[in-house]
Amino acid sequence: MAKKVYWVLNDRLGEGDPELAKLLMKKFLYNLARVDEVPEKMIFMNNGVRLTTEGSEVLDDLRLLAERGVTISTCGTCTDFYGVSDRLQVGVAGAMDGTVASVNGADDVVVLR
Repeated sequence: MAKKVYWVLNDRLGEGDPELAKLLMKKFLYNLARVDEVPEKMIFMNNGVRLTTEGSEVLDDLRLLAERGVTISTCGTCTDFYGVSDRLQVGVAGAMDGTVASVNGADDVVVLR
């Protein structure tokens, strides 16, 4: 099986209307959590860290992905920057060296922005 990494850079999917983009991300993660083949790892960075922290509407889907073996990593620099380090709800805080290693070691990197 190919090593697939999802690199999530925003809490919304795509550009355009912000409410639509938020809804698209929510639906994407809901469906990703329920497909047969899930990625090996998901890295949340920049505004994407809002998805893994308290108050996120997708925590149940991310927890389901974690239960299915997906490693969930959230950028520690980003959570510090946004002041939400103490609100991480799923996965672990990661560092840039781990992100670089994950991306370099992946067979396929899918970037969501």
